[in-house]
This record gives sequence, C-alpha cells and structure tokens, in this order.
Amino acid sequence: MDLKHDEQKLVDDFRSLTAEGKAELMDYAAFLLRKFRASAPAEDASGENQCVLDKPEERPEAAKEPIFTE
Repeated sequence: MDLKHDEQKLVDDFRSLTAEGKAELMDYAAFLLRKFRASAPAEDASGENQCVLDKPEERPEAAKEPIFTE
C-alpha cells in the first residue's frame, strides 16, 4: 500500500500512542464519522444523481461466427 508522506506520519504517530490514547482517538473518529453521516444528504434512489449509460454499440466483428480461411 502506497501512502503519502502525511499519511505515513499519521500512521507512525498513531502507533506510538498508548492503548488509552488509541482508544480515545478511535472514539473521536467514530464520533466525527457519525456526525458527518448525519449531516450528509441521503442518497436519492430515484436515479437523478446517476449518469446514464449509453446502449453498447453492436460490434459485428465480435459476433461468434466461424471464421473460414482458404
């Protein structure tokens, strides 16, 4: 896994914490995640925010037909 410099520093700092410090930080991260999810707008299931996929073009060269050669 490739991490950026600041991400590596965060991981290193986290590993150097005591067990109580790690637990406190994880609790705070969970709190922030719940807060973010509560304030984020709910996903709309109607499809308005989704892109439309074009119908795939037909490719005659991909048809499964036997190839005859001389």
